[in-house]
Amino acid sequence: GTRTTMTMASSSKVKARARRLSCVTRAVRQASGSGSEGDSTLAEAGARAAEVGDDEEAVAAVSSRTAFTVYLDNPGDGQNTSIRVLGPNKRGELAKIVSALTNYGLDVQSSFTRSTSSGRTIDDVFYVTVDADSGSRSFDDTVNDGSEKVPTQVPESQFEDLRQFILQALTPPHPSALMYTSRQPKIYGVAAEAEVLALKRRGVVNKQLAAAAGGAFSSSSSLSVTSADPLFMASQLEIVAAELASATAKLVQIERVYADVETCGIDGLWDTDERNEYEQSQDPCAAIEAERADARAMFERKLAAIEAALAARDRARKDITSVIEKVPMSTISKSQRPVDEHNTLAKPKSMAGRIEPMAPQTPLMSPLSRPLPSTPCGNGKEIILQGFNWESCNEKVTKGRTWYEVLISQAPDIAKAGFTSIWMPPPTKSVSKQGYLPTDLYDLNSFYGTEEELRSCIARMREYNITPVADIVINHRCAEAQDDAGRWNQYTGKIAWDSRAVTCENPDFGGKGARGTGEDYLPAPNIDHTQDFVREDLKTWLKWLREDVGFRGWRFDFVKGYSGTFTGEYVEETRPFLSFGEFWDACDYRDGVLEYNQDRHRQRTCDWVDSTGGNTAAFDFTTKGILQEALGRTEYWRLIDSKGKPPGFCGMWPSRAVTFIENHDTGSTLQHWPFPSSKILQGYCYILTHPGTPTVFYDHWQDEKYAEGINAMLEVRKRVGITSRAAVHIEQATAGCYAAHLGRSIEEDESGSSSDVDISKPSICMKIGKEDWSPNTEKVANKSWKCTASGDGWAIWEDRDFLET
Repeated sequence: GTRTTMTMASSSKVKARARRLSCVTRAVRQASGSGSEGDSTLAEAGARAAEVGDDEEAVAAVSSRTAFTVYLDNPGDGQNTSIRVLGPNKRGELAKIVSALTNYGLDVQSSFTRSTSSGRTIDDVFYVTVDADSGSRSFDDTVNDGSEKVPTQVPESQFEDLRQFILQALTPPHPSALMYTSRQPKIYGVAAEAEVLALKRRGVVNKQLAAAAGGAFSSSSSLSVTSADPLFMASQLEIVAAELASATAKLVQIERVYADVETCGIDGLWDTDERNEYEQSQDPCAAIEAERADARAMFERKLAAIEAALAARDRARKDITSVIEKVPMSTISKSQRPVDEHNTLAKPKSMAGRIEPMAPQTPLMSPLSRPLPSTPCGNGKEIILQGFNWESCNEKVTKGRTWYEVLISQAPDIAKAGFTSIWMPPPTKSVSKQGYLPTDLYDLNSFYGTEEELRSCIARMREYNITPVADIVINHRCAEAQDDAGRWNQYTGKIAWDSRAVTCENPDFGGKGARGTGEDYLPAPNIDHTQDFVREDLKTWLKWLREDVGFRGWRFDFVKGYSGTFTGEYVEETRPFLSFGEFWDACDYRDGVLEYNQDRHRQRTCDWVDSTGGNTAAFDFTTKGILQEALGRTEYWRLIDSKGKPPGFCGMWPSRAVTFIENHDTGSTLQHWPFPSSKILQGYCYILTHPGTPTVFYDHWQDEKYAEGINAMLEVRKRVGITSRAAVHIEQATAGCYAAHLGRSIEEDESGSSSDVDISKPSICMKIGKEDWSPNTEKVANKSWKCTASGDGWAIWEDRDFLET
């Protein structure tokens, strides 16, 4: 288990013992000038021991702890650099050190390795030169006779960088890695981890060199930091491939541990005297299972990253060869797209009297007597404020005033901020305070306030040219009376239905209607929309809400519960200015990791919009899922699809996409699917600059941490004229940065999405992520750009030509 003295190579370059100790003494003295006080004390002790010739004492003094210490020195002969590593004696550490040195671009000429008499500490000395053939060199080559490269010492200016690189390679990612590392050296895993570190470091050095050179590289230069450059794409692919190799090695490693446990039991894995306090305090079996799940998830995450990197490389290759395939996006009604393996539906035919279940939504015929508006979200310039949260219904109890009174007082500020519409809570009487279990649809006295206050609030909003949108809950309705069997299916009020209005699946409610046309909502009786009398009553009620109460838009709740053809019928009959539905469908995951390609998920949303006849938009849950994963995990490469467009529904059918990052369900006090709190403004920087109709959550707009940034973004969107059909040209999408150029489209495709920005009109550039990026450095559209809004990890630039005019 412990190492003995071993010589990897022996030559005249191996110094005499006295010379070696002299080098070590100077290295220890040099190290004592930096680091913590404890490090300095140990270093001085080691130096004193070395000076009197007690090398064993020096090792013990410097490395009497679990961490590693690295010292470097350039001997006076100028032939090589000495690197001394002291630390705990563990299997596999020698392989890690050698791999780190090799990946840094160094040649190991000779080495001396040993352990202390106790066997607990190692003392390794390596004599290295700069690898003359290294393609990843981060320092200048020394040239002999003007052409030949010869081995050199590591420049002292690189010592600290090299020291940190070695320490990082020797440091486990977290304490549990020590517990579940197999007792055999995993050379493959070690090499993969060191390669990842080297590749990431190479990218940083190259960017630093590019910045120092002002970004100007000759055509023969091997360095490039332009995100669209094929060499840049190749380097990103190389890094991701190395990360995948490392993740694979870790997965294989923990699987071996798992297999050992199944075969030999838990006690056969580690020696009792080696178990530290952390190991003894945990349930080893449960911890191994958790480690296995984490390793599997990490593997899937890197697999998604490699998929994204390959897609980026393919796009770059197509750009170079100028043979971009003109494949139509599956973004419009299936009846308008050609039949292929993804679209087996021909033009929809009349389906009189027959309603198909919604899994997925089948487009049903909804004849329209008048032309549809250009977009179900107004004129395409709408910006929606969700005007409530999950606790707004309690405002009267907690603050002494109703929620409608709060909105009335805030109407001027809402208009001033630039919001054109406000999504209001469910207006009807309800079993639940929040309004999502409605009873009498014509009773507008709710926990949010009285009918009179509601009418005053709506009138106040319209006074400020703000479109009031009602939250329409018609998938289900709670009855207020029971039938003879004690089942709740007898309705009161103006719409006095009986059991015929309830679908027949749930026996608890005794419905006598037809089977449902969507997912069953268990807490309440599901409305049978196939009944003519039900649809007529609902259309009459919606007309009353619009013509009498004053609403001008509908937000349909839980639209997965009934076929979209009925939504289309209600919208056609009532002609709201805005209409959008909550089609909340789970994103595609694999082993708990969000898949890179979410085309199937957004296609399901597209199918639902198709089923309405295209007259109703849908919340873009695809964009929310991808965006919060990308920002929360620093995986900004997720924000571009395989065709170079936004990966959410807004990149497929932007005029029908209502984007958001949080609402009363996902955030607020429910926290069903919350957005990363530290990345809220980055999320808004994305949706408020991109196509689709953006929605801002009330809590965020009222939060002092976010209000200033959100208002600045709203101002830019309005000033530049970004609409739901804005063109998007993605400039960069790497792990640490996403950047795009956006503006009016030169020519929209039939779906309304475009990547061709018209630079003769105002446009913007934006970026999110910690990595540096600037449209001026990248020379986007050969324009001069001015940053007009920015914050932690986000920035927006505007074209100076239009700012000055």
